[in-house]
Amino acid sequence: MAKVVDAVIDTDNGLFLVRDVSADSREALAAAFRARRIPGSRRGRLCVAVGGILVVRGAHQLTRPRVRIEVLATSGPEEPPWHWEEEATMELATGRLVVAADPSFPLDLPTVDLPAGPGRYRVALGHQGRTRLQQEAARVEAETQAATADETHAGWLSLDGIEEYLIRFWPDHR
Repeated sequence: MAKVVDAVIDTDNGLFLVRDVSADSREALAAAFRARRIPGSRRGRLCVAVGGILVVRGAHQLTRPRVRIEVLATSGPEEPPWHWEEEATMELATGRLVVAADPSFPLDLPTVDLPAGPGRYRVALGHQGRTRLQQEAARVEAETQAATADETHAGWLSLDGIEEYLIRFWPDHR
């Protein structure tokens, strides 16, 4: 099992993407964001894979989660303490992944080259710490109502990495 990314990342209003490097067109991104919505609801799904894009919605708009990406030869066990979402399939045109959030501020993370190259991949997303982050975010919001900008910033930074994601990719040989 190769762990190829393990970092606390910035998000864009709580969202981040794991995408094929070629899946950066406006049309591809729009399709992914439409798919994450639940019809008739203001809430979105926790994650959705569309084409070469995996969209992940964090527990809070100011979340800075720890993201781990692992590349496997075959599916791995869904071990605790992770809470696992339903597996998805992605079509990766180049077999090179990038983690992205706000397009105006690229994340300083390595590109992930999948050993099997371009093709169909299964993806499993495990998460933990979402409830704890929401509780801690409510505490920080309450404690920083009359705080200075520096105190508020420090309060939010104290939450970095509480929410965690483990994202696994392996070739889909079906």
